[in-house]
Amino acid sequence: MLIWAGVAAFLIAAPTILSNVYWTSVLVLIGINVLLTVSLRTMGLIGHFSLGHVGFMLIGAYTSALLVMKADIPFGIALVAAGFLSGTVALALGYPFLRVKGIYFAILTLLTAESFRLLAFNWRSLTMGQVGLMGIPAPGQISIPVLGQIRFDTANGHYYLTLVVVAISLLILYRLERSQLGTIWRAIRETDKLAGSVGINVLWFKILNFGVGCFFAGIAGSLFAHFQRGLSADSSSTFGVLTSIYLLVYMVVGGQDRFAGPIVGVVVLSLISEFARPFQEYQPMIIGVIAILVVLLLPRGLATIPDQIKTWLTNPFKSATESGSKVSPDGR
Repeated sequence: MLIWAGVAAFLIAAPTILSNVYWTSVLVLIGINVLLTVSLRTMGLIGHFSLGHVGFMLIGAYTSALLVMKADIPFGIALVAAGFLSGTVALALGYPFLRVKGIYFAILTLLTAESFRLLAFNWRSLTMGQVGLMGIPAPGQISIPVLGQIRFDTANGHYYLTLVVVAISLLILYRLERSQLGTIWRAIRETDKLAGSVGINVLWFKILNFGVGCFFAGIAGSLFAHFQRGLSADSSSTFGVLTSIYLLVYMVVGGQDRFAGPIVGVVVLSLISEFARPFQEYQPMIIGVIAILVVLLLPRGLATIPDQIKTWLTNPFKSATESGSKVSPDGR
């Protein structure tokens, strides 16, 4: 509990402690990636992993940007609309997609995300095509009693906006996972046939899970669009295949058995990537080597290090591989 209190205190005071616009911006991007990766992990509760999560982020990003730029919709409404449109598209696609599993589902989602990207890349009249969508307005300002006017068009303002939105989103996802709905999702993952035999509408609950995960991907996309102030859908952009791979790496390195796993993975790998920036051409290799080492030495991810230490202290002769191969009964 004290650890989480310390983390919360640091996050609140981070802009003051760092006093650096660059590092504040890095924290904003880390927050967006945390929301993306945790929402992707939510799909893992039903035993499906998507390679197209970034496609629903793209839908959210362009939806929010276009609503604010062309329809003069307030950012708050555009943010929610971005999530709802991404979630609605996922619900529509979920019926045919979730009838398949494993690599087939992964390929379907990957191809779908690439289709979304190519559509945005070539739809010149709406998204400006290859030129990209530029000049996206930053979120405005709000008036809060006692605190006064809070502006979101600065690095610090956008940081706190991202912090609040991501924190609320993570709380919702955590409560869903711990609820009866989360129990049903895990039951479907363990054995969908048995779940169906006791009256659970397996396909419906899978579609709901898919919609929830993609809703929050859309929210992340909205935050990203208004932070970057510009969007591009070319193959090397944030919406390319490489981002989908990174999301999976974050989850594997952090540990998919625990809710905090993706958070740990994103933070650790993002910071390593920043410190390795002077060796930019070697960044992918460095991340790859770290991922391989974690998989070999800590199969359940970095988030399980406290458990590993406890195991080593209570039974020093027990191998890390043996302890790491056990999975908690509740899937966390």
